[in-house]
Amino acid sequence: METLTIVTVLYRSSDMLAETLPTWVRSADGLPVRFVFADNWPEDGCEKVIANCLDDDRYEYLPDSSNPGFAAGCNRAVASASTSHVLLLNPDVWLPDDALARICAAIAEDPGTPIAVGLAMHGGEFVGIDLNPISLFIDRSATVSRGPVGPSGGAAVFPTDLFRRFGGFDEHLFAWGEDADLAFRLYASGVRTRPLDLVLPHAGGHSVEGDNKLQGFRAFLLARNRLLVAARTFTWPLMLVAIPMLALAHLALAARRVRQGLLRPFLRGVGRGLREGPAARRRWKGKRFGFASLFSYLTVRRA
Repeated sequence: METLTIVTVLYRSSDMLAETLPTWVRSADGLPVRFVFADNWPEDGCEKVIANCLDDDRYEYLPDSSNPGFAAGCNRAVASASTSHVLLLNPDVWLPDDALARICAAIAEDPGTPIAVGLAMHGGEFVGIDLNPISLFIDRSATVSRGPVGPSGGAAVFPTDLFRRFGGFDEHLFAWGEDADLAFRLYASGVRTRPLDLVLPHAGGHSVEGDNKLQGFRAFLLARNRLLVAARTFTWPLMLVAIPMLALAHLALAARRVRQGLLRPFLRGVGRGLREGPAARRRWKGKRFGFASLFSYLTVRRA
């Protein structure tokens, strides 16, 4: 019986997947691992790349030309998984030969706990998600002594039932921030994430690279989603403190977006986030991240 399903959302990913998927197949050799691919841009040939690398009974391919987003793609793929655990893995990540064996061993040690797998990108090494006073959530440096808030969506292991029980990713967020939203909700509910001493090479940003329109869409979503994540997952007392900090942070971020030529989509995102905040908050009825969660996160060091 398979233990692990690798869940991958594809978008303009055929060239990258042709490089990385063979490393996944080698790493999965002899292990109880399946694959599910949610393809949000099926016309670019990913299906052929997958068929050339994997036997038909080893994977499921879920195309959707409407491009519902990374969050919806992950949820759809996890819904089809029949294994006890899922590994969310971006298509621009390479797997060393022993990576999946080490991940499966970590699952066996503590099956009920999410795992943040490390990623090497942009000249640094990162494991999971960290809090940040300016951007609210960032990639957590591997050198930070405290544990992660939760796993990054680029390389995350979840018990399948846990992911489903918390509603998976908020599909309205579309992309960029949906993993932080889930991380805050899990942390507030007492679920802690283990960092795994494994760092995977990660290209990062392949789906928007070289496309100014998509870069603008990313800037819009990051600005909007930062506000929506706070509105959804923070308690009201923490929100009262966070709002002025976020206001100052957005002034600093606006200066950066000016230099990048992305100020207009950034401002649209801020405006949209402010308008959609109340509706976003109503979509989550569970426990929220407050001062007790914040104190625990800042003071408890990982083992």
